[in-house]
Amino acid sequence: MSYNYYFLAVQNWCSIENQIHGLWADYTPTTYPSFCQGKAFDLDELKRSTQYNKLLEVWSDCTYNDTIALYEHEWDKHGTCISAQTGFTQNEYFEKALYLFEENTEGGCYDLQFIKSDC
Repeated sequence: MSYNYYFLAVQNWCSIENQIHGLWADYTPTTYPSFCQGKAFDLDELKRSTQYNKLLEVWSDCTYNDTIALYEHEWDKHGTCISAQTGFTQNEYFEKALYLFEENTEGGCYDLQFIKSDC
């Protein structure tokens, strides 16, 4: 499995400031893998991340329950595919997205080494 780039998607549904929506593996701007094989989302594992509280600040939906549902959806749909290529654990996936967002709150494309690039 090989993708062309990663896309850090941002949104501002419940905030006037950009928030993380997800980190996606993409072949092209309109084609991407989804729901790859991998471990199921584990909230308890995510809570053990040293970055969990920061994630809640910048990767959230309108309510706590919606936020957790978003995390589960993003991991199941996109994180599992990134994990299949990179070997990232669930927490590494969320932490990498957080790191990229802290570097650039506008989101965008990253090459396969997670260096900012064109889409």
